[in-house]
Amino acid sequence: MVGFTYTGEHVTQELREQYLAAILRQNIAIFDNLGAGEITATITANMDLVQSGVSEKVALALSAFATFVTALIVGFVKNWRLSFVLLSVVFAVVLVMGGFSIVIVMYNKRSLDAYNVGGTVIEEAITSIRTATASNGQAQLAKRYEESLSKSMHSGFKMKTAVGCMIASLMLVVYMNYGLSFWQGSRLLVAGQSTVSETLTVLMALMMGAVSIAHVAPHAQAFTAAVAAAGNIFKIIDRPLPNNLGPESLIPEEVRGDLELRNVKHIYPSRPEVTVLQDVNLLFPAGKITALVGVSGSGKSTIVGLVERFYTPVGGQVFLDGHDIQKLNLKWLRGQMSLVSQEPVLFNCSIRSNIEHGLIGTEFEEAGNEKKAELVVQAAKIASAHDFISRLPRGYETAAGDHGVLLSGGQKQRIAIARAVISNPKILLLDEATSALDSKSEAIVQAALDVAAQGRTTIVIAHRLSTIKGADKIVVLSRGRVAEQGTHEELLLRKGTYYDLIEAQNLIADEEMTKPRETDGENTSPHAQEVTNDELDGNLTQNGITQQPPKSISTLSMTLKNNQREDLHDSVWTIIKIILAFNKQETSIMIFGLLCSIIAGGAMPVQGILYAKCIVSLSLPPTQYPQLRTNIDFWSLMYLIIAMSVFFVFSAHGIAFAYCSERL
Repeated sequence: MVGFTYTGEHVTQELREQYLAAILRQNIAIFDNLGAGEITATITANMDLVQSGVSEKVALALSAFATFVTALIVGFVKNWRLSFVLLSVVFAVVLVMGGFSIVIVMYNKRSLDAYNVGGTVIEEAITSIRTATASNGQAQLAKRYEESLSKSMHSGFKMKTAVGCMIASLMLVVYMNYGLSFWQGSRLLVAGQSTVSETLTVLMALMMGAVSIAHVAPHAQAFTAAVAAAGNIFKIIDRPLPNNLGPESLIPEEVRGDLELRNVKHIYPSRPEVTVLQDVNLLFPAGKITALVGVSGSGKSTIVGLVERFYTPVGGQVFLDGHDIQKLNLKWLRGQMSLVSQEPVLFNCSIRSNIEHGLIGTEFEEAGNEKKAELVVQAAKIASAHDFISRLPRGYETAAGDHGVLLSGGQKQRIAIARAVISNPKILLLDEATSALDSKSEAIVQAALDVAAQGRTTIVIAHRLSTIKGADKIVVLSRGRVAEQGTHEELLLRKGTYYDLIEAQNLIADEEMTKPRETDGENTSPHAQEVTNDELDGNLTQNGITQQPPKSISTLSMTLKNNQREDLHDSVWTIIKIILAFNKQETSIMIFGLLCSIIAGGAMPVQGILYAKCIVSLSLPPTQYPQLRTNIDFWSLMYLIIAMSVFFVFSAHGIAFAYCSERL
């Protein structure tokens, strides 16, 4: 038992590692239809189901199966005629368990899928709690989560109903087998083809074998649930990984930075009816700044995704220095590029650590702390972030908070730029890096971007056309095609699509000039102020909650022991009260289920009485064989009645508690 438990833990740990590794190495396309909550639910809930199915329950099932095989051997050795007749119970058990297992796996998978969708809703709600609260969206999010739980509840109810009916069917087979055993055994005894001892030996052996198989039924739910959960896990693990991850793939000796798109066509897997790019031919010269402009949905960000190899184009090719990027080593390719997006993502660690993340995959990844610190400072200076970081109480060791919540928008953006340039990439991708900032922060960040772009192949996506006037080339996209391209002055003279965009933005700017404006200074974000004030106080405060200094281990230990004593004192009654409170509407169903459980529990003592009566009847002398047959026929009929009754009460309490548990 200990060995199987250890094996289950080890297997589950390996599965978690392989699943997470497979997820992180997939193309971005898979995440278009896969929420973060689904991944979390798979790593936790689904893995727990797998662990339950491969741990001690395997040992119990194997033990039961070994008992069944031994019982068959003993039965056939003693009396093969009676054993052949009673072997029918084996086929009945296999048929029942096999048929119901298919239904259980199907509905359990549906329940897990709906539960994972609900996990995604919760993940989105918690990570964007400020937005949800500000827009009064709590009720809508709760409704979406309730809909997911409702789907999971209905599938879970059907699955547990199938489990209850399976156990009831197995009990039906076991009790009917008792009656068949005594009835057929009495016939062979009267015919002189068996003795009382042989009949009882075969009967007991086959009964023990049948009961052992029946004992597997409670574990069948764990096995089927583990199979359903493992299906979702291995669907990701076995999914083909992107090509060219190994060392045998192409790695050029030098990189100039010339990028080219030839006849590129792209369709997102999540939107197969929409053609995002159609026959796009573009050249991004090495060391030059190329800007992509156009209305939303014209394909600007898609080009960046194709260059990064987040997606594989449906048609055409993308080249780097004349090499098809599909043939290049993927890790090396992405190591030559850095991306700064509109909403920079910072991790909940220090500013220094956030910038150092840009060194992952480079030659300086394993460098010493002094070398890394030097590179961090250089990158921060290039990004115009060194000054404001130095003014923070803890400098580069200041915590950024979850998703950078403790910093202002401009500060986060400059740290993201520093993270992007610390690896000295040949290609810099800027996806609307300043569109979410106010005018003052935009000017500061834009100046940092201009410095960072020097000497690099830079692709800039911008909605504010004033920020890309100095680009070496401007490409205007419209409905997935290249409408026009050239310098700022050349495009203005043509008075085409770019000219219309400029005119539209000038009109909007004129309207905004008439409205009162609020300038958000570099450090005026309330979260940025929280960093400064809280660090000066010596306490880490986030979102208005002050974390006290950690307690000593002994204090925590005493508190935990006291809590455990309180939990032990009222845990049973607390659980009962909670169940009754949440299942108040299902009280009548629970009472019905309890009554059925009591009746089902009484079946075994009644069966003991019938068993004793059958033994007494089989012990009658040959002169009373007619009476023996009459008695056995009667008691076998009683076994049939008990079998039907047990089938009903087991099914009834299984369905009742399945409904109540899912409602709970």
